[in-house]
Amino acid sequence: MMVWMSHAYQIVTGGSLAVAEEIDIGALFDAHAGYLCRVVHRLTGSSQVAEDVVQEVFVTAWKRRAELDPNSNVRTWLYRVAVNHVRHQRRSAGRLNAFLTKYTWLRPTAPAAAADEIIDRKDHARMIQACVLKLSDKQREVFVLYELEELEGPEIARVLDVPINTVWSRLRLARARFRELWNELQEDSS
Repeated sequence: MMVWMSHAYQIVTGGSLAVAEEIDIGALFDAHAGYLCRVVHRLTGSSQVAEDVVQEVFVTAWKRRAELDPNSNVRTWLYRVAVNHVRHQRRSAGRLNAFLTKYTWLRPTAPAAAADEIIDRKDHARMIQACVLKLSDKQREVFVLYELEELEGPEIARVLDVPINTVWSRLRLARARFRELWNELQEDSS
């Protein structure tokens, strides 16, 4: 879904007149920020990193708005920018480790009577997140986008800028590694 303001503005430079459409960054943010935040959170394991990355994505979108084509899928472009920002975050291992130490899962909000259920759900969520975070970066990207965000293979290929067969290969490897990690965690907890 592409969001553009309904009016065009004119740019007058050196006597020549060019007409361009201005992007409505607020509407673009409203339409895509929640989903981007969820994807980035799953990729990094940190809600704070996710918020920072999503903010950077929309700063980038504003700076590079001339590149946005109203006839193309802006969501794919935004996710590609988000994944690139995540990759940049990973290259800075010290910053990433600092963010991961601040990571927390859901806080209990249900009555005390359901405390055991809440603890079980939190433990289950932590185990899943631990397995996802142990996947290689490339496998984690594909696994999160396909299994958790339910994107289709061709869209993942566009987002990550890789061939479709690479998506399927990484997904197969990620699933196998996830199962292996999950089984190890299950054995350790019993």
